[in-house]
Amino acid sequence: MDFVEKKTSFNTNRYFTRSRPPIKKCEEEKYESKLLLDDNIDRKSFGGLRYKDFYKTSLKDKPLISIITPNFKSPDLEKTIISVLKQEYENLELIIIDADSGEETVQILKKYNDQIDLWVSEKDNGLWDGWNKGLKFANGDYIGILDSTSTFDINAIKYLIKYVKKYPEADCIFGTIKKGDKIYAGFRPKDIIFRFNIYPSCVIGFFIKINSLKKLGLYNTKYKIHADYDLIYRLIVKEKMKGIPTRGDEIFGAFGEVGISGGYTFFQRLFSELKIRYDNNQNIFIILFIFFGRCYKQTLKNIFKFKK
Repeated sequence: MDFVEKKTSFNTNRYFTRSRPPIKKCEEEKYESKLLLDDNIDRKSFGGLRYKDFYKTSLKDKPLISIITPNFKSPDLEKTIISVLKQEYENLELIIIDADSGEETVQILKKYNDQIDLWVSEKDNGLWDGWNKGLKFANGDYIGILDSTSTFDINAIKYLIKYVKKYPEADCIFGTIKKGDKIYAGFRPKDIIFRFNIYPSCVIGFFIKINSLKKLGLYNTKYKIHADYDLIYRLIVKEKMKGIPTRGDEIFGAFGEVGISGGYTFFQRLFSELKIRYDNNQNIFIILFIFFGRCYKQTLKNIFKFKK
């Protein structure tokens, strides 16, 4: 397979091939990957390098990294795109899934049509459906999601590759992230029995091997919130996969806004978490312990807040 090296508008290099690469497959995979969109005569807005017969593929010393960017009417979409295009790693693909945000968004995507590998703007069935759609188009050795309100640090992919090469046996990498003025780092899988805040709880720094994701499966769209927690629970408890945290000073990126669960009440978030635990067959007595323990803590918190 012949390769060419081209520069982006940000003077970073990317590898391409004009030959369509094989789609990655693995044993007992729970979803199938694809390179192009299914035929749909009603789809009006789509494009990218793959539709010009430019493809990315795995290289011996340069594993392909897939970045999925879901979007719905984010005013920061272009900043997100630029933060990916500025990454100096040569074997990187960008896939953008827009949930029909309108013509202004389409114009931004067309502006970078020669640098985005695949993009589409069409209605979907909610946040997790959009994420899953993007994951199916990823053909990299490792896959990450960068939502359209967030941005990568300039060295994000360099840090990732460092850990990919140092820990080839790891299924996933948990990168350090920044939320406002705070830094979040680490990974404590043993604590998942009682809590979910065991890693930087947004996807900016989370990268997983494609074969591990195919074995694990996609995000469960039946959960309105916390589908990412469900995936991590399955990863740790059911599949017993190995995750590696990065150092606290190796920041992958900045989280742009409060996550989806921020708009829900304490009890809505709690019952969502408990349902995930129950659906994944966690011990019912531990689930009850979590319920009463959280309610007790929340009651104390409200009392002290009232006294102030």
